[in-house]
Amino acid sequence: MEEKRRKLYPMRFIPVATGYPWGKETIAIADLGVEDSVVAEGWLADNPIGDIMETYLERVVGEGVFGYYGRLFPVAVKFLEINGEMPVHVHPDDEVAEQRYDALGGKELWYITEAEDDARIYLGFCHDVTAKELYDRCLNGTVRELMNVIRPKKGDVLCIEPGLVHSAGGHMKAAVVKEASELPFSLSSDMDHDLESVAEHLAEAMDFIVYHAYGKPDGRTVSDDSRQEVADKLMESQEFDVAKLVLKDPIHSCSEEETGFILYIVIEGEASFQIPATDKDGKKSMEEYRLRKGEVMLVPAEVQDFFVVPTDRNTILLEVTAGKRNDIDEYIDPDTEPFLEGEDYEGLEDEEEGETGSGDTGTAGNGGQPEKGAGEIGGPAGRHNMKWN
Repeated sequence: MEEKRRKLYPMRFIPVATGYPWGKETIAIADLGVEDSVVAEGWLADNPIGDIMETYLERVVGEGVFGYYGRLFPVAVKFLEINGEMPVHVHPDDEVAEQRYDALGGKELWYITEAEDDARIYLGFCHDVTAKELYDRCLNGTVRELMNVIRPKKGDVLCIEPGLVHSAGGHMKAAVVKEASELPFSLSSDMDHDLESVAEHLAEAMDFIVYHAYGKPDGRTVSDDSRQEVADKLMESQEFDVAKLVLKDPIHSCSEEETGFILYIVIEGEASFQIPATDKDGKKSMEEYRLRKGEVMLVPAEVQDFFVVPTDRNTILLEVTAGKRNDIDEYIDPDTEPFLEGEDYEGLEDEEEGETGSGDTGTAGNGGQPEKGAGEIGGPAGRHNMKWN
């Protein structure tokens, strides 16, 4: 790794593709602890995202994100190419995933990039089902008969909540934004999943599956022709936010204060990311980083001033940022004064200040940084990865 004082820069990662009987999955960026995404170019080339997080911490994701997630990069992006029947599966929420696997949950956003006439997405149940009915249907291979069927079109957006049973089939492609976790509990015995494996996954997933009828699917088509603004919010959640950008002119992102990381996914066209730079002689220039269709760019929190320039007249990006976490202990009133009026607390105020004012909140020998592992989501003890087959 290079010295810490060097300025971070927008990073592309080497995609990793895996073939399955139902199609292909390509990981664009993920910090999963087993096969972390590796930087493709620049002075950080060949370094995995996990090592970069270990070294550069909040410089990559921002202080707020680092304060909650620690050294885990919290969002993953992958591309699906479906040419058959994807297994029916379900993901746990954050609470279940943390308690059982010391991992994040499985909220996802699917953006459909291509869809043929036979494409279909199975999402939730048509009517309320019982645990026994679901169990029997999963084992005899008829679970899809219980599910809503959506006929997706290019540009459709689907927000898939944890606990929602889902699948896909036919011929389609999708960009998927998700939490940095791989916990797909497969509920169908087709493809490479035998009955014994399905039964094991069912036993683990039974208590977090949503059994009631799923109403109107949370999917919609965004029409570029009717858009009045550059950015269109597709999802806002505590896990991540996603906006769609239709770029006709350059946009300038500049902040005096460090906020957080941004991921850009090119859906159509091509874009150039340009960062103002000054060399050792004081000469100003622009550093340029190109991004083509189907590629993902991580703009670290440290990069606070940059331009996004469309180099194709039909350039569409997805912009992904961390969501706002508001996990507050409901038993604690943050507005309550630490001392009761009229009571004698002589000496305690000074003692309180002495304990909190030392500034020594880190671990000895670790530069004041918290240890990774116990008490941190996604620490080494919790890197569980369940594979499709």
